[in-house]
Amino acid sequence: MIERHKVGLCRTIVILLVLLGVDRVGAESDDVSKITFKEGQFNMGGFYCKEEQQNSDWCADENLHRVRLKSFSIDKYEVTNAEYLECFAEGVCAPNELHETRSKDFNGKNQPVVFVSWKDAQIFCKWRGGNLPTESQWERAAQGDHPGGAHFQQIYNSGSTKNVGSLRSNSNGLYDMMGNVYEWTRDWYGPYPSEEVISNPKGPSEGKEKVVRGGAWHSPSHYLRVADRVAKNPEYKYSDVGIRCSYSFK
Repeated sequence: MIERHKVGLCRTIVILLVLLGVDRVGAESDDVSKITFKEGQFNMGGFYCKEEQQNSDWCADENLHRVRLKSFSIDKYEVTNAEYLECFAEGVCAPNELHETRSKDFNGKNQPVVFVSWKDAQIFCKWRGGNLPTESQWERAAQGDHPGGAHFQQIYNSGSTKNVGSLRSNSNGLYDMMGNVYEWTRDWYGPYPSEEVISNPKGPSEGKEKVVRGGAWHSPSHYLRVADRVAKNPEYKYSDVGIRCSYSFK
């Protein structure tokens, strides 16, 4: 009787995942610093905001659509000040805001690096052997058990960033996908494509602003959603935008 109950429960979980648009092929750890996602499809965009918060202004650019992605891996943690300084010490990365001239609240070696432009972030990820994640890669990684919706209740609004990994991970094993700092993505900001299923989208071919994802240390709860999209000037260096790198398989 117990075994029959377990089988029934497993079938129920699988059905729920299918209804949510999440493939059974999910995330797995390939080393201590990255999480790998196998090739598959998922639902991208925001149905949570319209259904539960009833505020379409937050969701106007989040139309729900189906995306198919090739396998990729992504950093488990946001890039820290210490990691970025290694790249700077090798003469590859440009300096972020000089430590002696910026608030000490952001200077901890294990806090996420901030005050880096989109180009700075891209150079760092290339130095590390990867790239900035596409917007769709980022959302696939962030979803975990919460596609389209709020992640989990973690209070970041404390006036500055926290050390990376201070709070619990999402169900994919990734830390700080919601809050701490926004993260640069590869994509220019623009409306989503209208096709029913999109394969490996890379966003518009040109634009004025880049997409950042994930909310930050000052974000109210309605911005801490995996589908939330924010556009920022790629030439600026912000106190609330950092880096997480992705890695594609050839």
